[in-house]
Amino acid sequence: MKSYPTIYYFLVFLLLMLGPVNTEAQPHPDAGGIQLSAKAKADVFFAQKKFKEALEIYKSVLADVTKPGYVFRNMVKAWDAMGALDQAEKFLSEYRQSHEKSSAIWYALGYLQYIKNEDSKASELFKRATELDPQNGLAWNNWAASLVNGKHFQEALAKVRTAIRSNPKELMFFFNLKKIFEQMGEEQRFEEEYESSLKEGMVSWGHGKVLARSLRQKAFRNYDKGDLAGAITSFKKMLKIYQQIDDVNGQVPALFSLGILYEESGNVQKGQEFFKRVLSINPNHIQAREKVRPEN
Repeated sequence: MKSYPTIYYFLVFLLLMLGPVNTEAQPHPDAGGIQLSAKAKADVFFAQKKFKEALEIYKSVLADVTKPGYVFRNMVKAWDAMGALDQAEKFLSEYRQSHEKSSAIWYALGYLQYIKNEDSKASELFKRATELDPQNGLAWNNWAASLVNGKHFQEALAKVRTAIRSNPKELMFFFNLKKIFEQMGEEQRFEEEYESSLKEGMVSWGHGKVLARSLRQKAFRNYDKGDLAGAITSFKKMLKIYQQIDDVNGQVPALFSLGILYEESGNVQKGQEFFKRVLSINPNHIQAREKVRPEN
């Protein structure tokens, strides 16, 4: 039977690596005296699924945001969650009347149609958005998603690659690229592109991050099945990718998880090696410090 401390440590890092969970237990926007911007407060309400409160703030900050595409995206999602897409259409249509040259509003209208599964209408609106702003990555990305629904895969690939070029740090675009390959039945192409980037000396950060996250999920599935060897293999591959893309923050939880897994599999010495590697990167890592045994 697994010991409680080991399970505790592994689950703590499972939660940390998964990121914050959107629950009502999240802090209030004004908690702790922290001064948040209006948009940040809206984002917190949105994460807490307090969509009505989030929408009111989002509406008030639209004029102050330079590129409001992400604000509109959350607004449409909020209306959708509330079952109020008719309100979304009314607000966005009225907003467009005074913002005809805004790429963001055309994107928002397209995203609304995409949510409603009106892919043809969505594509036309995304096209208009990209004509007004060729750097509107959100529009290119969702245009690709609309095309995938109609199995226009080559066109979709071209659009999502344009989205990636517009913002190489937006992981959403890379996840969409991977999804398109999967829909095409060519899932291996995503990893092949990453390997090619390594050989060419131009490492693709986005490909690497997405692959690492996929390996993380695979490791968790292995662990749930009691397959410690499989979990170790997946975490090792994930660690290698984080090293290749020079993501130190990603390396730390991967190293700690490997320490836990080796310890649980009975190889305490190997586990200690990984805990010490964690501390070599982050000497203040509390959990790793607690796990390292004093030298005799």
